[in-house]
Amino acid sequence: MKKKEFNPEILIDNVFSILTKIKSNPEKFENIFTELFEEDFQLQLNEINQLKNGLLKGLIISVKDLFDVKGYKTRGGSKFLNPEICLKDAECISLIRTAGGLLIGHTNMTELAYSGLGINPHYGTPLNPIYKGAIPGGSTSGGAVSISLDISDITIGTDTGGSTRIPAAFTGITGFKPTQDVISRKGVLVLSSSLDSVGLMAKNVELCRLGYEVMKNKTNIKKTNLYDKEADLIIPTNFGFEDIEPQIKSSFETAKQKLVENGFNIVETHVPALDLYKKVPLWQFAAVESQTEYFEAYNDKKHLMDPNILRRMDRANDVLAVEYNLLLNIRKKLIKEFNNFLKNNFLLLPTVTIYPPLLEDCKNEPYYDEVNLISLRNTTLANYMNGCSISLPYSKDDKPIGVMLNGTTKNDEKLLSISAKVETVLSK
Repeated sequence: MKKKEFNPEILIDNVFSILTKIKSNPEKFENIFTELFEEDFQLQLNEINQLKNGLLKGLIISVKDLFDVKGYKTRGGSKFLNPEICLKDAECISLIRTAGGLLIGHTNMTELAYSGLGINPHYGTPLNPIYKGAIPGGSTSGGAVSISLDISDITIGTDTGGSTRIPAAFTGITGFKPTQDVISRKGVLVLSSSLDSVGLMAKNVELCRLGYEVMKNKTNIKKTNLYDKEADLIIPTNFGFEDIEPQIKSSFETAKQKLVENGFNIVETHVPALDLYKKVPLWQFAAVESQTEYFEAYNDKKHLMDPNILRRMDRANDVLAVEYNLLLNIRKKLIKEFNNFLKNNFLLLPTVTIYPPLLEDCKNEPYYDEVNLISLRNTTLANYMNGCSISLPYSKDDKPIGVMLNGTTKNDEKLLSISAKVETVLSK
């Protein structure tokens, strides 16, 4: 799918039509944004109109409320931060602006991006546009819904354990998590300094690629030959299918068969690195690093925090310094082992093994914890292995699921290339 041609009149009409829709039908569009960037729409439109070229010229971009945007506050889905108005954009948002993308607003999210469900008690939770009464997935919840409802062309989010890919799978869109340091995180609030990545969601791979091309660090990517031996798609026999709902398993098997019939080489095999990976206490990263990042608020403003998030930060108190340092050392070893095994091939997995739970059911604390863990299980692998990953929508019986491809560190370009081919097959 090619990017639409820029037409200033059409862009102006689109922006103000979207604003009218949001304000005239608040129930449908409720809780998607924490704020709209209405104050400078006209200024943005004037600047875009003066650009001679730009990869994102004419596209509407929504931005997760973790990214600094000049003239607005970055709240991180919280009530405790009390932020100042930003004097400049986050580095990656500045690149979006320079490329002609029109920034429409800050999207809602899980507080501090600390869950895979997308629930926010402070600003409300945007409902899933596809599954009635269900959560949208998180933490980039409002961003995913803004794409699913055609408010935005691209949404910029973060992905610490699946926060662009889980909501993509739950709302029937595409979510891309690049290798961590390929896109700058300067000017972006931190959850886990070890695992945070800047990611994107859109309706298709091409739009994700456009946003990635604009934001990526040109000197920090792997130079690969996109035309070398076609990659194998590897399905691990020892990971990725625990707690899977029967209909999701059936849809994934159908998607796999379509890929085989269209010439993809799919290998089902044991992946040794994943045996040790499954024993790693992954929760320690976010618990320790988020409590460190927000230590003062954690001690003084607990009453302002989402209890579900606070409960996760509390777990850092049970982690010994030795344990945390061992965790970092084991990770280095496993990244090397995993990359050596996978090489230029890609893992093929269901993005999430369950359908989106009902928001009402998630009010039960044990249930919240259970479905959050299951939702994050497959996606967190790419963050831990410092790889790249994408979730592609596949629909069977009008019930979309996510089909996920994982690549090695800095193999982002080849992942996007093969994902476009997979997308073509899955959309037939």
